[in-house]
Amino acid sequence: MAGTGPTMTLQGRLEDLLNEAVSAGITPSASCAVSRDGADGAAVVVGDAVRFDSDGRELEPAARTPAQADTRYDLASVTKVVTAVTALTLVRDDMLALDCPVAEWLPAYRDDDKRTVTLRHLLSHTAGLPPIWDGWKRPGSGGRARLVASVLATPLVTAPGKSFAYSCVGYNTVMALAEAVTGSSWSELVTERVLGADPDLGFASDGQACAATEYQPELGRGMVCGVVHDESAWSLGGAAGNAGLFGTAAALLAFGERTRAGLPGLLPPDLEAELWTDQLPRLLPTGESGVGYGQALGLRIGQRPWMGRAGAQARGHNGFTGTSLLMDRERGVSVALLTNRVHPSRSYSDVTELRAAVSNAVYDAD
Repeated sequence: MAGTGPTMTLQGRLEDLLNEAVSAGITPSASCAVSRDGADGAAVVVGDAVRFDSDGRELEPAARTPAQADTRYDLASVTKVVTAVTALTLVRDDMLALDCPVAEWLPAYRDDDKRTVTLRHLLSHTAGLPPIWDGWKRPGSGGRARLVASVLATPLVTAPGKSFAYSCVGYNTVMALAEAVTGSSWSELVTERVLGADPDLGFASDGQACAATEYQPELGRGMVCGVVHDESAWSLGGAAGNAGLFGTAAALLAFGERTRAGLPGLLPPDLEAELWTDQLPRLLPTGESGVGYGQALGLRIGQRPWMGRAGAQARGHNGFTGTSLLMDRERGVSVALLTNRVHPSRSYSDVTELRAAVSNAVYDAD
């Protein structure tokens, strides 16, 4: 233990929390990096990045791969934050507009149901699209182009702007929209416009440097490692709008701090404000999401079950694989927490309590 009582450092408290989660079987490994008032602490890393072999069997302790500070984790839906920023750079350059119907660029959206869907709707989960697209389950000829067309053909569940419903389909529609407008691949757009050539945060992955995720023999993937876990993103080539990014805790924290600071040099103040501002009061008839938290363009707001009891003004996102990014301008903190809780199975655990405990520890630190 790193110490107990009021004299325990934040690093020590985080180490204890992560070790307790690993010991309790919540996740095989965890990596956490925190910035407070602009000062970054070293990443706290515990557990095994790879604990189960290619056949899903638990490895002997000596054969496991320990997690390290440079271990890259599948960020899952934390990717959506970067997707939103990338789309806003196209708005910045007058290639897209937040409130213009996307039907101007996407013929698939020119029918009566979809013709009023805007980029703002897509980025705020108010377009009326369903949560998931299962077209990846139906292989066929035509490759990625056919799959993207299938995504765009997904019917609406409700009329645009009538309700909030979290949708991975919406974010892959943003990806398709950006590719249609620019003629460039999604991975190129995200890399060139937002991330740069940072080897610790991007779509390209090296299995040897990554934490493993799920064992999926039924899909012919075996033990997934260095390949995106999300099946829809996987079918779309790995780089998608809803998922696909890999990163270390330190690299994700650096992106979080850049975002918390207003993305200087990347977005003008008016667009950066849109990224940070709750969109639901403007878009929904009642101004309420019905889920107890706000939604900006890509960022969830005040989702306290994982952002912590003091996180009412926090922004961020979490991911299915056990990842999260929290940013709070009022309190001057950012927190990147990465786990591979789906290794070897998605039914392995829930890391909501761990996320909340980490957030509370950061907020409570002197």
